[in-house]
Amino acid sequence: MLRTLIRLALPLAFALAAAAPAAAQNAFPTKPIRIVLPLPVGTALDVVARLVGEQLTGRWGQQVIVENRPGAGGLIAAQAVASAPSDGYTLLGGAASIFTILPAQKDKLQFDVNRAFTPIGMIVGGVPMYVAVSSKLGIASLPELVDLARSKPQQIFVGTNGTGTLPHFAALALAKMGNIPLTIVPYSTGGTTEAIKDILGGRVHVTIEAYSGLAGVLQSGDLKLIAVMSPERTSFFPGVPAAAETVPGLSAVGWMALAAPAGTSEHIVRRLSEGVHYALRTPNIKQRFEQLGMQAQIMTPAETRAFIEREQKLWWPIVREAESK
Repeated sequence: MLRTLIRLALPLAFALAAAAPAAAQNAFPTKPIRIVLPLPVGTALDVVARLVGEQLTGRWGQQVIVENRPGAGGLIAAQAVASAPSDGYTLLGGAASIFTILPAQKDKLQFDVNRAFTPIGMIVGGVPMYVAVSSKLGIASLPELVDLARSKPQQIFVGTNGTGTLPHFAALALAKMGNIPLTIVPYSTGGTTEAIKDILGGRVHVTIEAYSGLAGVLQSGDLKLIAVMSPERTSFFPGVPAAAETVPGLSAVGWMALAAPAGTSEHIVRRLSEGVHYALRTPNIKQRFEQLGMQAQIMTPAETRAFIEREQKLWWPIVREAESK
């Protein structure tokens, strides 16, 4: 009788043991999730990450926390996530610069971003950078900024997010492609938020950022938009000229993808992807994105990887040329 019970119990025990990991995965998430962001609080993509985090918190009943770890062009945030456990609880809110600019700077990166991360999905795409100037500067267009900078070489200061970020490279591209003698000041701590403080204090004259990172000071009248760095004018601000109208070929458009450490299970990646898709389809997110001049970009993990690879082919030659100067 005892032997019979043991024979019956053992298969059941093995079945329960095998089912435990699957049950844990099906219950994902069972604790808070961190989205590590390579940008300071208050920047455009910080706003986006927090909006999405709020929706995911409501859906899953587990807090989704945005952790800002700016610096080194996104390297600090990227390393933190790449070395985290592959359990889906530490994610990278990957700004375009992490996947397109940082990998082209070989001396700074000790790992392959395409192998270190598993894409989950896009959060937002088609986020153009805007050129904004202090209202005290007395100019109202990009051609006027060009003339002013050429009359005062290196005396017009452009404050941007930290070295290696998209706004920083957008400023470098503006100066190089437009042959404009600007002084570029990247803020490794505080980013655009600190740059704006210095603009209000009269120490900096220009900044480059997405609209959501500029909205408050634009509404107060302390800053004014003089150009959008999309290939053409946008429907959001049709009266703001494209920078390419003054500097042909100049364009800088941001995006953000969510990624997990390599090795994260397909089930967890799928759960995260489904959650992101849900969040991006909610009326609140759609309304807020429209107010911020952004567009949600819904992609599967495979589509996100293909998109990243296309962007790398576009940006890597540009970054490497700038690095070689």
